[in-house]
Amino acid sequence: MKSRNASRSSFLGAILFAILTLVFAYLASLIERDFGRIDVRQLQIMTEEMQPMAAKLYRPLTATAENPAPGLLALHGYQSDKEATSTFGALELAKRGFVVLAIDQFGHGYSTILPASNKNMSGSNNGYQYLKSLPFVDQHRLGIFGHSTGALNAIRVAKLNPDHKAVNGLSSNGGDPEIHNYLLTQGLYEEIGGYRERSFPVKELVHNSARLLAFSLPENETLKWGYTYGNFADGSARRADLVEGTHLGVMIAKESNRRAIEWFNTALQNGDKSYWSDPAQQTYWYKEFAGLFALFFALISSLFVANALLQTSYFSAATQPVTTKTAISPKTWWRFAMLNIVTTLVLYPLLTQWGGANEPIAAHLAFMPLEMGNGIITWLAVSAVLNLIFFLAWKKSAPPISLAEFGVFSQQHKLSTANIILRFLALSAVLIGWLYLLAGFAHWYWGAELRFLWPFLKPLTPERFNLFLVYWLPILAFFFIYNGLILTVQMKQPLAESAVSTLVIWTLKVVFAAVGGLCLLWLFHFIPNFMQIGPGFDLIGLPQFGGRWMMMLAVIIPQFIVLLLINNWCYLKTGYLYLGVFFTSLLMTWILVGGQVIGRFLA
Repeated sequence: MKSRNASRSSFLGAILFAILTLVFAYLASLIERDFGRIDVRQLQIMTEEMQPMAAKLYRPLTATAENPAPGLLALHGYQSDKEATSTFGALELAKRGFVVLAIDQFGHGYSTILPASNKNMSGSNNGYQYLKSLPFVDQHRLGIFGHSTGALNAIRVAKLNPDHKAVNGLSSNGGDPEIHNYLLTQGLYEEIGGYRERSFPVKELVHNSARLLAFSLPENETLKWGYTYGNFADGSARRADLVEGTHLGVMIAKESNRRAIEWFNTALQNGDKSYWSDPAQQTYWYKEFAGLFALFFALISSLFVANALLQTSYFSAATQPVTTKTAISPKTWWRFAMLNIVTTLVLYPLLTQWGGANEPIAAHLAFMPLEMGNGIITWLAVSAVLNLIFFLAWKKSAPPISLAEFGVFSQQHKLSTANIILRFLALSAVLIGWLYLLAGFAHWYWGAELRFLWPFLKPLTPERFNLFLVYWLPILAFFFIYNGLILTVQMKQPLAESAVSTLVIWTLKVVFAAVGGLCLLWLFHFIPNFMQIGPGFDLIGLPQFGGRWMMMLAVIIPQFIVLLLINNWCYLKTGYLYLGVFFTSLLMTWILVGGQVIGRFLA
């Protein structure tokens, strides 16, 4: 009876948090629609390559065929998607009378048929042609804005289409004299060398010859930040604005939005304030946090589902109490933790270089087309092998321990190890299915995603779904060896007074051991950057180890922390390492194949 009541309570908790997930997803969609003042639609555009390209159209209700509005093409950066454009202008500009078309450039988001490529600007020009074909868009008032690679594509599209009237490049280069009314939004702490002419500090770019040339200034002149050169009437307006932000920081800065609003208002609306609202009054952060809460509540809901099913006879038969034993002393634990940190400091920057633009794996292995994903997989795969060697060597020399007692093998008479593994694999599949149901409903019904600034739990296109098994297997191997054999067996910690305190203490310590090296890398690279000395790896003459891979730590670190927390929760609930290993590896694979760029990024 007690087990039945616990199961019922857990199911009620799962439903409650599922409802909260959908409530916040709906709230995110309301904010994106400016509570009914913007019509937001998901589109598929058939391109000249006869392949579909996904897009999202923001149309203010004031924009009609009788009253056409200025149109803007929004281009996300490499390794991102169209949803990110709402953080750097799509939402705020649509609220102020602009029709905005945000596309998933090829290889990103839901545009997965063709790979990302500079040769076709990843489909950016297709988006521009579609935008100006819309009856409620004024073809004489067209602009383009983009972040990072999207900014470079914005410049390419502008040069190809002289009918454009204004461009905003965020985390971009100096532009080109051919493009009309160009606003450069530069980050003071830009860490990627190509977007700061490979010089530092950024504020000194006012003397850079390439920037001066792009702004049609003589070599002996000084470019002024925040000063508008030329005039809008003939398209010669030029401005470079410096905002406090890293490469990603520019993408999410309120100041970036404010400058874009003012620039496009002057260039495309002639300063008309008919649709004006204070540029400082921005709501995109509310949308992002609504998406974060939706994501957070969905994960909690899945854990309630797990707790409920673990009360049933089928799954409870595959559980056991967590052993009170530990395999190593506290002193040895800290030694091993420091070894993990040092190993990460070496392996992460070294091995992730096998991922990214023009990396060799996607070029030679057609079944592994995730460019950035391949860097992560290389790092995880090599780490898994080294950790397995380390574990086996330690196991051979250490005092004997029972792997069954620690939850690796079954010590029951009724269920074999294989049976236990299959049951936990089935439970993990149910949990992923539950999350997919929530994510799919939110997306298909409201166009909302369970995300925060970056793609997380996105419904998968067929192309991405076909990659799932390929990428899951190496991720599973790493999670089994590292999160399972290393953290759960070899470095298992003592039980605390309560389950909650045990979960908190365990998680804090494993985060230190497993993520500490990544945090140190981030600090090493960015603290001198924030001090205006320069990115850490640039200072030691190894800029190739910085760039986008240090930038990605802002996404990877919190992701790993959450997965470690879930892994500990699963082990404490089951006494076996398999539910945590299966569930978290499936989650990470979903995040990886759902959000990573597909295909060769051709220069």
